Amino acid sequence: MYLSDEKAKKKVLAEKYNGVESDAYRADCARIDAHEPWEYVLGYADFLGCRIDLSYKPMVPRDETAHWTKRVIEEWKDKGPVTALDAYAGAGNIGIALLKHLPESHVTFNEIDANLMPQIAKSLELNNIDASRATLIAGDSLEKITGTFDIICANPPYVDPAGEADMDPEMRYEPHIAFFGSADGYGHHKELIQEGKKYLTPRGVLYVECDMTQVEELKKILADTDWNYEFWTDPYGHEGIMILRQK
Repeated sequence: MYLSDEKAKKKVLAEKYNGVESDAYRADCARIDAHEPWEYVLGYADFLGCRIDLSYKPMVPRDETAHWTKRVIEEWKDKGPVTALDAYAGAGNIGIALLKHLPESHVTFNEIDANLMPQIAKSLELNNIDASRATLIAGDSLEKITGTFDIICANPPYVDPAGEADMDPEMRYEPHIAFFGSADGYGHHKELIQEGKKYLTPRGVLYVECDMTQVEELKKILADTDWNYEFWTDPYGHEGIMILRQK
């Protein structure tokens, strides 16, 4: 969630320090002034009513991701027990939200950085989610995934490395691998388009975040496949979520 520096400081003061200013609070203000994400300073982020621990400093959950994840939940809330995969899970915010709002779900979290597995486990506990409903797998992309899923949600690295110089200052505190994962930003999307079906149940659907500048190229790639596809819009009205359905 975007906040101005002053609003971020007020939020940190209220939630981390119970409204009492101190040297520690002033040190946190200096961190915010230095463009460190205020969510790191606070230690957690809110995501669709879930508290997502950020003490291991993964990529900060974005409003754009919450927007389409909420739509996924609406699409599946009346379909009984579901299995889901949160691919490129990072902080695990997508999968945590699915578990919280789809009470008959089981979610597999897949994240390349094994150091984030304890953080996802911590967020499960913070949200009173039974750990037996989650499977945590550390591995690159889909290499260690077995079985099939009704829902695959993916927020892969998709920033073109050519755009690194234009990143916001706050993003430089976040893990490089969360943004840059292929030479052109399309690598993981192409893999999901090519390989995704073998990980889906017959009713399964694949939801993938992308950049609005990538949509036209992705449509060209999809035109030669047997996917039924559509693109959802983000909170600002731009196409930025690729939905792949089986014919």
